[in-house]
Amino acid sequence: MEQEGEEEINDSGMEEEEDGADVVQFHPAFTYPIYGEHERVFGYKGLRINLNYAAGSLATYFEVEYAKRIDQMESSSAIPLKPDNVDEPMRAVLSTEAMCQTREEFAQCVARDTREFRPAGRKVHEYEEQSKEQQSGEGIRYEIYESAFEDAEFRKYHQRMQTMVLFFIEGAQFIDSGDERWRVYTLFERLDLGGTVSYSLVGFCTMYRFYHWPDQWRARISQFLILPPFQGHGHGSALYRHIYSAVLADPEYADLTVEDPSEAFDDMRDRNDMRYLLDHGAFDAIGSAPVDSKTVLELQHRFKLSKRQMTRCLEMGLLRKIGASGAALTQSDEFKRYSLFVKRRIYAQNTDLLQDLDDDEKKKKVAESFAAVVDDYRRILSLL
Repeated sequence: MEQEGEEEINDSGMEEEEDGADVVQFHPAFTYPIYGEHERVFGYKGLRINLNYAAGSLATYFEVEYAKRIDQMESSSAIPLKPDNVDEPMRAVLSTEAMCQTREEFAQCVARDTREFRPAGRKVHEYEEQSKEQQSGEGIRYEIYESAFEDAEFRKYHQRMQTMVLFFIEGAQFIDSGDERWRVYTLFERLDLGGTVSYSLVGFCTMYRFYHWPDQWRARISQFLILPPFQGHGHGSALYRHIYSAVLADPEYADLTVEDPSEAFDDMRDRNDMRYLLDHGAFDAIGSAPVDSKTVLELQHRFKLSKRQMTRCLEMGLLRKIGASGAALTQSDEFKRYSLFVKRRIYAQNTDLLQDLDDDEKKKKVAESFAAVVDDYRRILSLL
């Protein structure tokens, strides 16, 4: 008997317990860091792995339930069958500092959490989600906190929080909390109901500071996560916009980069970067393609974006200026210049892959890439 770890593990962010329970359940996207690349657990029938978190403090209660275990059942096999150890792999990645041993103890933690938990760090921004507040009639706000690992209270909190990256960010690893160059932004929902203020973790971002010659830092977003119950409400954009604004406003930072972004993050970043660039007239003084490298570099420095991201946004901005679509677009001189400008960039970035092809095949591959790029740019622009 085998159970799919991914299908049977529940993560619960819990605000109340038992009577009048307010429990949100969701499943992890990945379990291979805990239970192996096949994400399977052998030897159980009706297996359920429940990982319960208090919504604010992330006090944790881990429990395993099953109907039958293979070593407790009759078997015709001459070799004794042993079930996989479910408990140890999970506990190896959980913080023991806020681990509850019984469900009753956890319920007490959740009740206390609702009344007493307050986020660690320095509050740097807050905002409202109007539609949700109007629907609920409750006082709901969202608050962003900035923290460093020199803060002992936050360091403990991060130990509880970091397990989330294994479940929801592919290939993620724990970061070194002993490195003072890390900055962590946490986003919380603040609920004010009848004079009682309670907090729920919405998401977080870890950012590393690299030295940038001669006297600045390069900020790199490493891990960026909005928890599943809060996805689709603009919280990722709100968190990213604050981080980008903070980097722009701080002369110690040269630019903002991202480590191995997912497609979903790239989409979110593209939308927000383009809105900011358009709102601040980044392309107003630029006529049409081609755009010289000096202008691109000036835009990079002004808006503190990497060369890749600035080039991508510039190409979207130029396409937006052209405006038309269909045959009228592709036959225009302006679009032909744009096409040549983007194709040269595509060729330069893929020289190693194209060098062994004949000229006709090279042109075909570059044209295919260009068509895909333009389709993607149009999709992003349609969302602005």
